[in-house]
Amino acid sequence: MIATTLRLLSTVVLCAPLALAQEPAAAPKPAKQPPSFWPALLRYHCGDALPEVKAVRADGSPWLLSQHKGKTLVVAMVPLDGRTNAPGLLAELGEVHTRFHGYGVDTVAIVNWAKPDAWAAWAKEGAAKAPVTVVCDPVAPFDGEPTDQDARMAHHKTTLLGSMFGGGMTPPLPALFVVDGEQRVVGSFRLVGDGDRRFDGLANLLLKGGVKLEAAHMPPQVPPAEFWAKKAPRPVEKPVTAIADGATAPDFVMKDAAGKEVKLADHAGKVVVLDFWATWCGPCKAALPHLQEVAKQWKDKGVVVIASCTNDGREEFEEFVAENAAKYPDVIFAHDAKARGEDRASRSLYGVGGIPHQFVIGKDGKIAAQVIGYMKGEVLLEGALHKAGVKIDDATLQKAAADQQKRDEMDRERKDSKKAVKPLKLAPAGG
Repeated sequence: MIATTLRLLSTVVLCAPLALAQEPAAAPKPAKQPPSFWPALLRYHCGDALPEVKAVRADGSPWLLSQHKGKTLVVAMVPLDGRTNAPGLLAELGEVHTRFHGYGVDTVAIVNWAKPDAWAAWAKEGAAKAPVTVVCDPVAPFDGEPTDQDARMAHHKTTLLGSMFGGGMTPPLPALFVVDGEQRVVGSFRLVGDGDRRFDGLANLLLKGGVKLEAAHMPPQVPPAEFWAKKAPRPVEKPVTAIADGATAPDFVMKDAAGKEVKLADHAGKVVVLDFWATWCGPCKAALPHLQEVAKQWKDKGVVVIASCTNDGREEFEEFVAENAAKYPDVIFAHDAKARGEDRASRSLYGVGGIPHQFVIGKDGKIAAQVIGYMKGEVLLEGALHKAGVKIDDATLQKAAADQQKRDEMDRERKDSKKAVKPLKLAPAGG
């Protein structure tokens, strides 16, 4: 199975939203089979045209997406690093090639974030002998100052992924999708299940892309026409202001993956870290290992960490917890039943406008401190726990102060750079 991984940014990152008595423990629900294909690839919906994609082959010659025009194309975007089993991935793509190439379907693996020397060395062995076409983004990874977020974003826009997605959010890698003969996105997929079932999602996308499959390769179920329809965009939500430190933390009902209610009142008298996050938010997921460290280190000191999934669907939450909760055994995962509604607790009660956003709530039930965004290696959360009365060692507190100073400096530099840009002088309307 191709495991989904995620590119983690080392700078401060923020994912903006698009928008009592305990119940008896519920019996565990049977594991749901996660969907294997979708009619979209982030910003691209089924039928949307892709821009030209440029890469280089193992021999250094140029490769263009348009070279495959007229053919349905299976594309795998992969990183060339230790998080991906490249040989195993290419072997699976080889199975895709063997199964569907007879229908005129091409399969291409595009390597991302590869340093030129690493790509050159690997290309001689891996890419040259791969059962599918393997190409590489010609733009090398960012090698500037890790904390310079503006420079990182400027570089990101020049990469293959950045140009494909307009410099915005990109899919976690490996990302698998299908492009039709007119260079239009059909949808994205993953290989899940056993035996022939692994290809069911891909087979559905190939059918939608106009490939006429034989009975032996047909998926057992085909979605109705409305599955492919593009949904109307969600209205832009009005800005909100976060609740102030010192205010009493509003309580609300969440439910864990088993359906059991979770409330702040359940942990009265303890220090609670309330982390608002979502399964679609890369920075939120990048922060989870640190949340686990905090939860484990201070659980015996009366600290509880609740990861409250917000602006997200129940099914997505349950799937994520089923696949990942074991890695974070000391974190309580819960979901707001308001899901993506504007009346969700994070927005309506806490004034959260971007995630991750963590509220540290003291034993008195009042908000002691907040941490917004995530930067790998920071200990701002430990500093916030100190404000709630948790004993934190001096070295960690000094590091927290330095981390906050670095953030403040970055904010000042960003504001100064904006002031330095002179506005354009526009001529009056009509000349």
